[in-house]
Amino acid sequence: MVVAVVAVAAIVIGGAVGYVLMTQDDEVKSLRLATTTSTYDSGLLDYILPVFENKSGCKVDVIAVGSGQAIRLGTDGDVDVLLVHSPAAERDFVAAGYGESRTLVMYNNFVIVGPSGDPLDTKNSKNASDAFKKIYDNGTAGLAKFVSRADDSGTYSKELTIWSTLGYNKSQVEVFPSSWYIQSGQGMGAVLDMSEELDAYTLSDDATLYQRMSENIIPHLNMTYSGDSALFNQYSVIPVNSSIHTHVNHIVALAFKDWLVSEAGQELIASYEKYGHQLFFPNATPQTASIGSHSTSGAMGIGVEVVSRASACCPMQCTSRWTSDSVR
Repeated sequence: MVVAVVAVAAIVIGGAVGYVLMTQDDEVKSLRLATTTSTYDSGLLDYILPVFENKSGCKVDVIAVGSGQAIRLGTDGDVDVLLVHSPAAERDFVAAGYGESRTLVMYNNFVIVGPSGDPLDTKNSKNASDAFKKIYDNGTAGLAKFVSRADDSGTYSKELTIWSTLGYNKSQVEVFPSSWYIQSGQGMGAVLDMSEELDAYTLSDDATLYQRMSENIIPHLNMTYSGDSALFNQYSVIPVNSSIHTHVNHIVALAFKDWLVSEAGQELIASYEKYGHQLFFPNATPQTASIGSHSTSGAMGIGVEVVSRASACCPMQCTSRWTSDSVR
């Protein structure tokens, strides 16, 4: 597995810089995966991808960025498949024709992280919005700091959604005083490290938090608020549409999707633990490897409808026949 973690300010999207189109021979050997930094920072990819590589004979080249950047890479045909957690943007990506399908893979939860003593008492908040109000009120009073991803990520999208419940839109959030609201433009692991240094609050996925805690990287931080259903964090896999970008590694992308949602893939995801906690909870729809429509209830009441391709076989062993997967 080759991993490229790309900062928001540094990435240049396009074939001319940093990306090389695959030759015909490369097509059966490598897969370009664009994914959110949380799947990398949490250690999940290091845990699951070697198994897929060994079984398929394919090398996975990972570009770990915010979900929004990952989607732009897919839009431009610079990657073969996405593993991301920004549902509204994912649906738009598929609706625009750039993604062939959106399939649920797993979920965890966003949590509010802060100094271990939780000086703002966010743990007793009524909901995430109430916790953010405490941070805002104390931040503007010079009594607290908040480190924001402030990038094109699923985590930042969730943060903006919470601010919007308090009446602040994105433009207003972007001009919060830098004395207390730090716009980092960094990935999740780096934001947690900054919060540790600044004794600040932040919004994180729980998987990256537990990974950092397991390595004692953030000894003075803790989860201070969790449990609001609004903090549900869904991850989905989306193969890039090969009818628009004919050079993408379509067959291997579909095989990767099938493996993630297979029984073996889902069990492997469920077995990943850090700091005594399961970090991701598989919720792929059952029977995604057989043709047919299924209506079931996903985690947290999410409706799922799947029409899947005929086979989940390795791309080096068979020809795949695909129809579609869709998520409402």
